Amino acid sequence: MKYYTYLKKITYLFLILFPLTGLTFFHHNLTNLFICLYILFVFISLLFLNKDCLKLSKYVFLFYLLCFIYLGISFLLSKNFISLIPNNYSLYKEFLTILKLMMPVTFFFSLKYLNYSSKEYLNILKIWTLFISLSIIISNIFNFSLRSYGDGKIIYNIFHWSKDKYYQYTASKGYFTFANQVSVILLSLLIVLFKEVLTKKSNILYIILTGISMLMLGTRVSALGGFLTLISLFCFYFLITLFKKNKINKNIYLILIPIIIWGSLLPISPFFNRKNELDQVIVNDINNNYEKENLREEKDEVDEKIQYVIDHYNPNYLPKMFWENYYPIQYDQDFWYEFVKNTKIENMHYRLIEEAIIRRMIEINNKKITIFFGISNNRIQNVVNLERDFVLQYYAFGIIGSLILLGLYLYLLVKNVYYFFKDQDYLTFTYASCILLFIFAAFLTGNIINSLYPIISFIFIISYQEET
Repeated sequence: MKYYTYLKKITYLFLILFPLTGLTFFHHNLTNLFICLYILFVFISLLFLNKDCLKLSKYVFLFYLLCFIYLGISFLLSKNFISLIPNNYSLYKEFLTILKLMMPVTFFFSLKYLNYSSKEYLNILKIWTLFISLSIIISNIFNFSLRSYGDGKIIYNIFHWSKDKYYQYTASKGYFTFANQVSVILLSLLIVLFKEVLTKKSNILYIILTGISMLMLGTRVSALGGFLTLISLFCFYFLITLFKKNKINKNIYLILIPIIIWGSLLPISPFFNRKNELDQVIVNDINNNYEKENLREEKDEVDEKIQYVIDHYNPNYLPKMFWENYYPIQYDQDFWYEFVKNTKIENMHYRLIEEAIIRRMIEINNKKITIFFGISNNRIQNVVNLERDFVLQYYAFGIIGSLILLGLYLYLLVKNVYYFFKDQDYLTFTYASCILLFIFAAFLTGNIINSLYPIISFIFIISYQEET
């Protein structure tokens, strides 16, 4: 019992300090390795300290077995992979990716047997909220925050926001590595902490701080998604309260404060400036048919298809890095010729380009088994990073691999939606919303599911619901 108490306290400290792993200072493979090793240490320790954990651990070990079987099949398929470009498969890198995807299941199972109280659980969430929000807000106000888009530090803080400020100079992420990952975490915290306002008025402070920091981040998920989520939670509270004929908690009206602040700042926020600038670029390019300098190669002989791409590509939508570095045109000029010739400007964006390249790789390989086992995450990342989670994993791991590695998210979604319709309770609604929006945000932004920082944070945020 003494060792169990020590494990619980050490893990509590680990959880309190976990947001630090999202900072640029700790963005390293060693950090990910430490997180994985600690989660495995907690799991293995619980096997010896808790008999109930040992009894049910067979399901976790079955999950591990399926993951390693999939890894073996992926390795065997990689030996016969057909590609037009040099694209080496690394079993070691693929193992590391799958190891990261094994951690949510391991951590979710372990948290069930650490038995943190409601107070301990909420204390950690509030500490996370204060640390993440205040670090973004303070660094923005004093102009030393990193930019959410581009490199370097911001030029203008929140007090200089206006409709004519360039979004790259105003959107700020503190010293966190990725703005989208922090956006998803804050969105999840916003949802689960919303209901705490109903129990104590002072908890509105966490909602206000979260809202301001999400506006400063300037991403679609944080600025617009957070605002719409807050309004939806507010409205749904009245719907379910009236439906169940319960008394309305007057604390709910405090939510109007962050809604008004958020709605007032949104039109001059970095997100809206970015949206307006991107929309204007599209309109100008369509109206002007895009004129650019002829960049003909100074060579005696240049393939006509390559020259067509050089003459007609639009650098605003198809940066040269895609056809020069990621998927070089000299290896597959037919693909780039057809892509440039047949893709409309208004339909061209990074994610479409990334997905088109991956689909081309699958087409060249031409093996039906790819549908079930994918072409491996490592092979895709060697070429391009598709910023659309679940779609990326589908191409990387196939249907079978995705069900094994991402099945936890489907389980959580189905279970919580089921309990919501069964209980018609506001608490179950908040957790079902949290899971659904996490999945949707990962799909919109990418780089979430394969990253330990957001997925471990999310697993802890929704874990307490299992005990309620």
